[in-house]
Amino acid sequence: MDIAIEKVESKGIEQWIVCTGSLKMSFNDQLSAMAFSSKLKERVEAPHSLPVIESEAFEQVAELDCII
Repeated sequence: MDIAIEKVESKGIEQWIVCTGSLKMSFNDQLSAMAFSSKLKERVEAPHSLPVIESEAFEQVAELDCII
C-alpha cells in the first residue's frame, strides 16, 4: 500500500495531507501526519489470519439455485 504525505498551503494556512488510495486525511502539522501514516502502515503490514470457513457453509451454498 502506497502512503504519501503532501504539504498544502491555502490562504496562508499550512496543512499536511496523508493520501492512500482514495483516502485523504488532513492534519494541521507534519508530526501528526507522519504519526498517522506510520500507524496506518504498521496496521496494514501486521500479520492477519484468514477466517476459517466451516464445511457446512460450502454445503449450504451448493444447495442454492442462482438465477442471473
